[in-house]
Amino acid sequence: MKPEMRTVNHASAGEATSALGPKTSKAVRIAEVTGDLPPMPHIAAQVLDRLSDEDSTPQQIHRLLIKDQALAARVLRVANSPYYGASRSIATLRDAVMFMGFDSVKSLIMTAVLKGLFSNVGLVEKLLWEHAVGCGLAARKIGDRVGFRRSEEAYVAGLMHDVGKAALFLRVPAVMREIMEEVYNDGAHFFEVEKRRLSFTHADVGGVIADKWRFSNDIEEAIANHHDPDQARSAMDLTQIVSLANSICHKLSVGPTRKPDLDLNETSSVKKLGLGPASIEEILFEVSKALNAENADGL
Repeated sequence: MKPEMRTVNHASAGEATSALGPKTSKAVRIAEVTGDLPPMPHIAAQVLDRLSDEDSTPQQIHRLLIKDQALAARVLRVANSPYYGASRSIATLRDAVMFMGFDSVKSLIMTAVLKGLFSNVGLVEKLLWEHAVGCGLAARKIGDRVGFRRSEEAYVAGLMHDVGKAALFLRVPAVMREIMEEVYNDGAHFFEVEKRRLSFTHADVGGVIADKWRFSNDIEEAIANHHDPDQARSAMDLTQIVSLANSICHKLSVGPTRKPDLDLNETSSVKKLGLGPASIEEILFEVSKALNAENADGL
Protein backbone atom coordinates (compact mmCIF):
# COMPACT_ATOMS: atom_id res chain seq x y z
CA MET A 1 0.00 0.00 0.00
CA LYS A 2 1.43 3.38 -0.93
CA PRO A 3 1.97 5.89 1.91
CA GLU A 4 -0.67 8.59 2.15
CA MET A 5 0.61 12.03 1.21
CA ARG A 6 -0.36 14.92 3.46
CA THR A 7 0.43 18.60 3.21
CA VAL A 8 1.93 20.56 6.07
CA ASN A 9 0.57 24.09 5.88
CA HIS A 10 -2.97 24.48 4.59
CA ALA A 11 -3.27 28.05 5.79
CA SER A 12 -0.44 29.31 3.58
CA ALA A 13 -1.94 27.44 0.62
CA GLY A 14 -5.20 29.27 1.11
CA GLU A 15 -3.41 32.59 1.37
CA ALA A 16 -1.50 31.89 -1.86
CA THR A 17 -4.71 30.97 -3.66
CA SER A 18 -6.59 34.02 -2.45
CA ALA A 19 -3.68 36.24 -3.48
CA LEU A 20 -3.90 35.22 -7.12
CA GLY A 21 -6.15 38.15 -7.94
CA PRO A 22 -8.72 38.44 -10.75
CA LYS A 23 -8.51 36.35 -13.86
CA THR A 24 -6.09 37.79 -16.38
CA SER A 25 -4.03 36.32 -19.16
CA LYS A 26 -2.08 33.17 -18.37
CA ALA A 27 1.25 34.96 -18.70
CA VAL A 28 0.24 37.69 -16.25
CA ARG A 29 -1.19 35.22 -13.76
CA ILE A 30 1.92 33.07 -13.94
CA ALA A 31 3.97 36.16 -13.09
CA GLU A 32 1.58 37.02 -10.26
CA VAL A 33 1.93 33.57 -8.71
CA THR A 34 5.57 32.72 -9.35
CA GLY A 35 7.32 36.07 -9.51
CA ASP A 36 10.65 35.71 -11.29
CA LEU A 37 11.04 32.13 -12.47
CA PRO A 38 14.39 30.48 -11.70
CA PRO A 39 17.27 31.23 -14.08
CA MET A 40 19.43 28.55 -15.61
CA PRO A 41 22.47 28.00 -13.32
CA HIS A 42 25.32 30.18 -14.59
CA ILE A 43 27.99 27.59 -15.39
CA ALA A 44 25.47 25.15 -16.85
CA ALA A 45 24.15 27.89 -19.13
CA GLN A 46 27.67 28.68 -20.35
CA VAL A 47 28.45 25.01 -21.00
CA LEU A 48 25.19 24.51 -22.88
CA ASP A 49 25.92 27.56 -25.03
CA ARG A 50 29.34 26.12 -25.90
CA LEU A 51 27.90 22.68 -26.59
CA SER A 52 25.45 24.25 -29.04
CA ASP A 53 28.28 25.91 -30.96
CA GLU A 54 29.57 23.53 -33.62
CA ASP A 55 32.94 25.29 -33.55
CA SER A 56 33.51 24.52 -29.84
CA THR A 57 36.23 22.11 -28.79
CA PRO A 58 36.32 19.54 -25.94
CA GLN A 59 39.07 21.63 -24.34
CA GLN A 60 36.78 24.67 -24.19
CA ILE A 61 34.01 22.58 -22.62
CA HIS A 62 36.55 21.19 -20.15
CA ARG A 63 37.63 24.69 -19.07
CA LEU A 64 34.01 25.56 -18.22
CA LEU A 65 33.11 22.27 -16.56
CA ILE A 66 36.00 22.42 -14.08
CA LYS A 67 34.40 25.58 -12.64
CA ASP A 68 31.52 23.44 -11.33
CA GLN A 69 32.80 20.48 -9.34
CA ALA A 70 29.41 18.76 -9.16
CA LEU A 71 28.93 18.91 -12.94
CA ALA A 72 32.50 17.81 -13.61
CA ALA A 73 32.20 14.83 -11.27
CA ARG A 74 28.91 13.79 -12.82
CA VAL A 75 30.30 13.88 -16.35
CA LEU A 76 33.29 11.75 -15.37
CA ARG A 77 31.14 9.28 -13.42
CA VAL A 78 28.71 8.76 -16.28
CA ALA A 79 31.46 8.49 -18.90
CA ASN A 80 32.92 5.62 -16.86
CA SER A 81 29.55 3.93 -16.22
CA PRO A 82 28.58 0.56 -17.75
CA TYR A 83 26.08 2.40 -20.00
CA TYR A 84 28.94 3.73 -22.15
CA GLY A 85 31.10 0.63 -21.85
CA ALA A 86 34.47 2.35 -22.16
CA SER A 87 37.31 -0.08 -22.76
CA ARG A 88 39.54 1.89 -20.38
CA SER A 89 39.13 4.26 -17.46
CA ILE A 90 38.43 7.83 -18.57
CA ALA A 91 40.39 10.14 -16.29
CA THR A 92 39.98 13.65 -17.75
CA LEU A 93 36.97 15.80 -18.54
CA ARG A 94 38.27 16.51 -22.02
CA ASP A 95 38.44 12.77 -22.76
CA ALA A 96 34.97 12.29 -21.24
CA VAL A 97 33.49 14.99 -23.48
CA MET A 98 35.17 13.52 -26.57
CA PHE A 99 34.06 9.99 -25.67
CA MET A 100 30.43 10.83 -24.86
CA GLY A 101 29.86 13.47 -27.54
CA PHE A 102 28.36 16.93 -27.18
CA ASP A 103 24.71 15.81 -27.36
CA SER A 104 25.11 13.29 -24.54
CA VAL A 105 26.95 15.81 -22.36
CA LYS A 106 24.16 18.31 -23.01
CA SER A 107 21.55 15.77 -21.85
CA LEU A 108 23.62 15.01 -18.78
CA ILE A 109 23.87 18.67 -17.81
CA MET A 110 20.14 19.19 -18.23
CA THR A 111 19.58 16.18 -15.96
CA ALA A 112 21.83 17.75 -13.32
CA VAL A 113 20.10 21.13 -13.64
CA LEU A 114 16.65 19.62 -13.17
CA LYS A 115 17.77 17.51 -10.23
CA GLY A 116 19.04 20.69 -8.61
CA LEU A 117 15.48 22.05 -8.64
CA PHE A 118 14.42 19.05 -6.54
CA SER A 119 17.03 19.69 -3.85
CA ASN A 120 14.52 19.23 -0.99
CA VAL A 121 14.21 15.46 -1.11
CA GLY A 122 10.81 14.40 0.24
CA LEU A 123 8.18 12.05 -1.16
CA VAL A 124 6.85 14.70 -3.56
CA GLU A 125 10.27 15.58 -4.97
CA LYS A 126 11.24 11.92 -5.25
CA LEU A 127 8.10 11.10 -7.24
CA LEU A 128 8.51 14.08 -9.57
CA TRP A 129 12.20 13.32 -10.14
CA GLU A 130 11.51 9.66 -10.94
CA HIS A 131 8.79 10.71 -13.36
CA ALA A 132 11.06 13.24 -15.10
CA VAL A 133 13.83 10.70 -15.65
CA GLY A 134 11.34 8.03 -16.70
CA CYS A 135 9.76 10.36 -19.24
CA GLY A 136 13.17 11.27 -20.66
CA LEU A 137 14.13 7.62 -21.06
CA ALA A 138 10.74 6.77 -22.56
CA ALA A 139 10.94 9.66 -25.04
CA ARG A 140 14.35 8.47 -26.18
CA LYS A 141 13.07 4.89 -26.66
CA ILE A 142 9.97 6.06 -28.54
CA GLY A 143 12.09 8.32 -30.72
CA ASP A 144 14.37 5.42 -31.62
CA ARG A 145 11.34 3.27 -32.45
CA VAL A 146 9.69 5.81 -34.78
CA GLY A 147 12.90 6.93 -36.49
CA PHE A 148 13.19 10.32 -34.77
CA ARG A 149 16.84 11.10 -35.40
CA ARG A 150 17.43 13.62 -32.59
CA SER A 151 17.32 11.10 -29.74
CA GLU A 152 19.03 13.35 -27.20
CA GLU A 153 16.60 16.16 -27.99
CA ALA A 154 13.76 13.70 -27.30
CA TYR A 155 15.40 12.80 -23.99
CA VAL A 156 15.79 16.44 -22.92
CA ALA A 157 12.22 17.31 -23.92
CA GLY A 158 10.90 14.32 -21.97
CA LEU A 159 13.12 15.03 -18.97
CA MET A 160 12.12 18.71 -18.83
CA HIS A 161 8.42 18.32 -19.71
CA ASP A 162 7.39 18.96 -16.08
CA VAL A 163 9.94 21.67 -15.27
CA GLY A 164 6.93 23.92 -14.62
CA LYS A 165 6.01 21.73 -11.65
CA ALA A 166 9.50 22.16 -10.20
CA ALA A 167 9.23 25.94 -10.54
CA LEU A 168 5.78 26.01 -8.95
CA PHE A 169 7.03 23.94 -6.02
CA LEU A 170 9.73 26.56 -5.51
CA ARG A 171 7.30 29.49 -5.65
CA VAL A 172 4.00 28.21 -4.17
CA PRO A 173 4.92 24.98 -2.40
CA ALA A 174 1.85 24.83 -0.16
CA VAL A 175 -0.57 25.09 -3.06
CA MET A 176 1.37 22.52 -5.08
CA ARG A 177 1.55 20.08 -2.20
CA GLU A 178 -2.22 20.26 -1.81
CA ILE A 179 -2.59 19.65 -5.54
CA MET A 180 -0.17 16.74 -5.33
CA GLU A 181 -2.04 15.32 -2.35
CA GLU A 182 -5.30 15.35 -4.28
CA VAL A 183 -3.67 13.71 -7.30
CA TYR A 184 -1.79 11.09 -5.31
CA ASN A 185 -4.52 10.13 -2.82
CA ASP A 186 -7.69 10.57 -4.91
CA GLY A 187 -6.49 9.72 -8.41
CA ALA A 188 -7.36 13.20 -9.73
CA HIS A 189 -5.74 14.49 -12.92
CA PHE A 190 -2.89 16.91 -12.13
CA PHE A 191 -3.60 19.04 -15.19
CA GLU A 192 -7.28 19.53 -14.29
CA VAL A 193 -6.63 20.24 -10.60
CA GLU A 194 -4.06 22.89 -11.55
CA LYS A 195 -6.50 24.63 -13.87
CA ARG A 196 -9.12 24.66 -11.12
CA ARG A 197 -6.75 25.92 -8.43
CA LEU A 198 -4.48 28.24 -10.44
CA SER A 199 -6.26 28.87 -13.76
CA PHE A 200 -3.07 27.83 -15.56
CA THR A 201 -0.94 24.67 -15.59
CA HIS A 202 2.62 23.49 -15.14
CA ALA A 203 2.80 23.13 -18.94
CA ASP A 204 2.13 26.87 -19.30
CA VAL A 205 4.86 27.62 -16.76
CA GLY A 206 7.20 25.14 -18.44
CA GLY A 207 6.80 26.94 -21.74
CA VAL A 208 7.79 30.23 -20.09
CA ILE A 209 10.87 28.64 -18.50
CA ALA A 210 11.86 26.97 -21.77
CA ASP A 211 11.81 30.38 -23.42
CA LYS A 212 13.75 31.98 -20.56
CA TRP A 213 16.37 29.24 -20.63
CA ARG A 214 16.66 29.57 -24.42
CA PHE A 215 15.66 26.03 -25.28
CA SER A 216 15.08 25.26 -28.93
CA ASN A 217 11.63 26.13 -30.25
CA ASP A 218 10.91 22.42 -30.72
CA ILE A 219 11.61 21.57 -27.07
CA GLU A 220 9.61 24.59 -25.93
CA GLU A 221 6.64 23.45 -28.02
CA ALA A 222 6.87 19.90 -26.64
CA ILE A 223 7.00 21.12 -23.02
CA ALA A 224 4.15 23.59 -23.42
CA ASN A 225 1.85 21.15 -25.24
CA HIS A 226 2.64 17.71 -23.82
CA HIS A 227 -0.89 17.39 -22.39
CA ASP A 228 -2.49 18.50 -25.67
CA PRO A 229 0.00 17.63 -28.43
CA ASP A 230 -2.42 18.45 -31.23
CA GLN A 231 -2.11 22.10 -30.20
CA ALA A 232 1.59 22.23 -31.09
CA ARG A 233 2.27 24.70 -33.89
CA SER A 234 5.55 23.02 -34.80
CA ALA A 235 7.58 20.01 -33.63
CA MET A 236 4.49 17.83 -33.93
CA ASP A 237 6.42 14.54 -33.83
CA LEU A 238 8.49 15.55 -30.81
CA THR A 239 5.41 16.75 -28.93
CA GLN A 240 3.57 13.49 -29.64
CA ILE A 241 6.65 11.55 -28.46
CA VAL A 242 6.77 13.45 -25.16
CA SER A 243 3.02 13.09 -24.66
CA LEU A 244 3.25 9.34 -25.17
CA ALA A 245 6.30 9.12 -22.90
CA ASN A 246 4.25 10.85 -20.20
CA SER A 247 1.43 8.31 -20.67
CA ILE A 248 3.89 5.40 -20.53
CA CYS A 249 5.16 6.63 -17.16
CA HIS A 250 1.56 6.83 -15.94
CA LYS A 251 1.01 3.27 -17.15
CA LEU A 252 4.16 2.08 -15.34
CA SER A 253 3.25 4.07 -12.19
CA VAL A 254 6.44 6.11 -12.44
CA GLY A 255 5.68 9.28 -10.50
CA PRO A 256 2.61 10.59 -8.69
CA THR A 257 0.09 9.76 -11.43
CA ARG A 258 -0.55 6.02 -11.58
CA LYS A 259 -2.74 4.50 -14.27
CA PRO A 260 -1.77 0.81 -14.61
CA ASP A 261 -5.00 0.07 -16.51
CA LEU A 262 -4.39 2.77 -19.13
CA ASP A 263 -4.75 1.39 -22.67
CA LEU A 264 -1.90 3.10 -24.47
CA ASN A 265 -3.06 1.79 -27.83
CA GLU A 266 -6.13 4.02 -27.55
CA THR A 267 -4.15 7.21 -26.98
CA SER A 268 -4.01 9.80 -29.72
CA SER A 269 -0.21 9.91 -29.66
CA VAL A 270 0.16 6.18 -30.37
CA LYS A 271 -2.10 6.55 -33.38
CA LYS A 272 -0.38 9.71 -34.62
CA LEU A 273 3.05 8.08 -34.33
CA GLY A 274 1.85 4.93 -36.13
CA LEU A 275 2.80 2.48 -33.39
CA GLY A 276 1.17 -0.93 -33.08
CA PRO A 277 0.47 -3.03 -29.95
CA ALA A 278 3.64 -5.09 -30.36
CA SER A 279 5.79 -1.94 -30.53
CA ILE A 280 4.10 -0.53 -27.43
CA GLU A 281 4.79 -3.72 -25.47
CA GLU A 282 8.43 -3.63 -26.53
CA ILE A 283 8.76 0.04 -25.55
CA LEU A 284 7.20 -0.66 -22.14
CA PHE A 285 9.70 -3.46 -21.58
CA GLU A 286 12.64 -1.34 -22.71
CA VAL A 287 11.62 1.62 -20.51
CA SER A 288 11.17 -0.63 -17.47
CA LYS A 289 14.60 -2.14 -18.07
CA ALA A 290 16.20 1.30 -18.49
CA LEU A 291 14.56 2.57 -15.30
CA ASN A 292 15.78 -0.46 -13.35
CA ALA A 293 19.30 0.30 -14.58
CA GLU A 294 18.97 3.95 -13.53
CA ASN A 295 17.69 2.93 -10.09
CA ALA A 296 20.60 0.53 -9.67
CA ASP A 297 22.94 3.42 -10.53
CA GLY A 298 21.33 5.69 -7.92
CA LEU A 299 18.56 7.54 -9.75
